[in-house]
Amino acid sequence: MDVERDEVRLFPIQGTTHRALFEYYAVYVLAVLLHQRNYLTLHASAVEVDGQGVAFIGPRGAGKSTTASLFYEQGHNLLSDDLIACPPSSADGPPHVDPGFPWMKLGEKSLGEVLKHDGDGLERPTPMSSKRMVPAHERQPDASLPLQHIYVLGYHDDSHDGQEVKVKRVGTKEACLVLLSNAFVQMFLDGTGADPKHLDRCAALARRIPMSVLGRPQSIDALPSIYDAVLDDLNTARPSDSSGRRSQ
Repeated sequence: MDVERDEVRLFPIQGTTHRALFEYYAVYVLAVLLHQRNYLTLHASAVEVDGQGVAFIGPRGAGKSTTASLFYEQGHNLLSDDLIACPPSSADGPPHVDPGFPWMKLGEKSLGEVLKHDGDGLERPTPMSSKRMVPAHERQPDASLPLQHIYVLGYHDDSHDGQEVKVKRVGTKEACLVLLSNAFVQMFLDGTGADPKHLDRCAALARRIPMSVLGRPQSIDALPSIYDAVLDDLNTARPSDSSGRRSQ
């Protein structure tokens, strides 16, 4: 795929269906278009918890979709998978996350261990992909939700920390760097994604929304502990004031 400011060119491999092409590439095309409309687009997944959005951010392979599917399996609605889009907001209102495409892209292990699904009947994003498209049409909010918390996904050394899940709050500067490094458009627009307005949007979100590193073992057996740790952290998080800014 080639992305320019006014044109997106796709070069699908042989055997790719039109539906799979849309489901796989729509996220990337949408990220570019929203960026051009002053949205902050991040490589992250988000779910609904008590009427608010909770996001999981990290590089490819960090487990964003798997973590979102864990919450989905526990009855939470899927807000967006792989891409979250925060529309422009005023200083008086909290940042929001818009609903994304109603599906999750999950590997066989996540499908089996989390959703108890063997993948039969589910389409692949591309013919050679090991992932499957899990529809979530009936389990998605129909409007934007205020963003409550962002969790940076990371693994720790099992031999040192065992099966413990650790949650550590990060400061505003570090949070801003995380957002900049996980901005979706950076993968396609090179330096044009790092314009001053984009930097300002990342800095504003880092100031107003708490962010924590979620360190967990790589074993999929730790998934229930991850769910409990996130809910406990959300319940004990410092409250924000009425303007939506982070408590200092």
